[in-house]
Amino acid sequence: MYTIALAVLIAVAPTPEHDHRSAPIPHVTRAVAVDESAERLIEKAREAQARGDLDGAYRDFARAVRRQRADGVLAVDASYGAAHVLVMQSRFREAADALEQLAADANLLGDANTEAQVLLDLVSLKVSHHRRAAARPDVLRLQALITDVRVTTDTQRLIKARLS
Repeated sequence: MYTIALAVLIAVAPTPEHDHRSAPIPHVTRAVAVDESAERLIEKAREAQARGDLDGAYRDFARAVRRQRADGVLAVDASYGAAHVLVMQSRFREAADALEQLAADANLLGDANTEAQVLLDLVSLKVSHHRRAAARPDVLRLQALITDVRVTTDTQRLIKARLS
């Protein structure tokens, strides 16, 4: 788990068998782990993005993604945030990788509607950056999802409109 370490001063009290004539026991500094929630990491990432700190924003979005994935939660906001920052940095393949991972996670969790929506965005990203061949497997998966009962009617219409 990813944590932020906070320094905490802990005073060590003398025990009864402690020889009071010896040198005093110094304070001991110890790191205590405090977890930041994925929601807080996303908030920090958005704040960093607003300040123009794209590296910091990406770092916090990526940490939120890892946290949510470890918790078995579909990391939609964090993944899209990371992908957006990567596009802003002209790191298009890495942005596509982030969306591909989100689509795969949605598939594994049985969320066909989210998978379809992410794949639509992924195809658009790949095609707009001259990667039509790389988009082909995503298009084939979208064609299969058109008839999936877990995909909403609105998403099915979007798929049909964009693939026509």
